[in-house]
Amino acid sequence: MRGMIRRMLAALVVSGAMLSGADGAGAGTIQGKVIIQGKPRAENVVVYIEHVPGAFTPSVRRPELLHRNLAFFPIVLPVIKTSIVDFPNADPVFHSAFSTSSSNPFELGIYGQGRDKFVQFNNPGVVEISCHIHPFMRAVIIVLDNPFFTVTNEQGHYVIDNLPGGQYTMRAWSSANTPPTTWPVSVERNRTTHLDITITP
Repeated sequence: MRGMIRRMLAALVVSGAMLSGADGAGAGTIQGKVIIQGKPRAENVVVYIEHVPGAFTPSVRRPELLHRNLAFFPIVLPVIKTSIVDFPNADPVFHSAFSTSSSNPFELGIYGQGRDKFVQFNNPGVVEISCHIHPFMRAVIIVLDNPFFTVTNEQGHYVIDNLPGGQYTMRAWSSANTPPTTWPVSVERNRTTHLDITITP
């Protein structure tokens, strides 16, 4: 009798796992092109989805904002909140990294080559990054609530995949001093939604 009960429970567990997998399968994709009026290109625009239900955690692989050739790379870095971002220095000179942004202020001080500097970003918002020694070095970290975001390439193209089906609001952030811009978007399972967007500075 006990063996039979154990087999029944095991079957229920397997069945539950299959149902759970089916519910999570069939996510949709949004892709398109961003155009900034009056600008020849629309690269480094952060496109993201707001208010996606669920609890999300950062990936195991930590994002990084690299000092390289007297510049930050990448110059725009979207991350999910609570992410730990590494600030390695690949240059043979001293650098620093700091921000006075109200959402996530920090100060890493001055340091040489190495990979031992990092910051955890707990609050959503735009974080402007600078270097004390080289004031021309600038970058931006965008801290977001969920992992459904991307950055446009040189042609302005973007892709957001693995998004659960539903009705959402999509937003685009650009360093071109554009006002907040949102678009409603519908995502269907196992389908790709095409949405080209134009930003007016």
